[in-house]
Amino acid sequence: MIQDLTTHHYGVLNELIKVNLMKNASLVVFVIVLFINPVVDAHGANTFQFIMRNGSIQPDDAQVTQNDSIIFNNVVMDLERTIEMDNPKNSTHNWSCTAKPYNNTGNDDECQLWLNPLNWSAGNYQALVYSNGSLWRTVNITIILDTHNETTPNFVLPSGNSRNEVTQSSDANLNFLWVGLALFFLTAISRIVKKGQPIGREEE
Repeated sequence: MIQDLTTHHYGVLNELIKVNLMKNASLVVFVIVLFINPVVDAHGANTFQFIMRNGSIQPDDAQVTQNDSIIFNNVVMDLERTIEMDNPKNSTHNWSCTAKPYNNTGNDDECQLWLNPLNWSAGNYQALVYSNGSLWRTVNITIILDTHNETTPNFVLPSGNSRNEVTQSSDANLNFLWVGLALFFLTAISRIVKKGQPIGREEE
């Protein structure tokens, strides 16, 4: 009879182990998906403005990213400004625009250019600004590549460092993650087995 009880006991234990293993396996899969799959953080389009005054343009240089837009605002009432920017890699996309004298009823006193990544590659460019037909200022514009950054889920580490810092996946980090998951999995199995073991032995 004791042997039957022992057999039944271990049969129940095996079933409990199977059920708990399935639960823990689901948890492990979730953790793997959460940590290994990066979150893609694409660059959002921004707008960079240049203010064309009587005797200056502010700023006179800028660093922008592909997919951004640049706007030249003419705030002088009696001067017309024309902006030209050549595309050395594709002359069909050379840009020219004339900003009329300032007025507060429309937007014909500004010029806007969208830096379409298909047309404007990363590099250094010069925007030539003409005032009433004469070269007035040169604006240096650096266009940087629009890249997609990979970030890990948001955590605040014990060291005080916050996540959402742009990271690059490395073999060392992945190996460390796998070791941690393996230890977690083994610990879960050990606890299940230990919890299901009978306490002491029944005497015949």
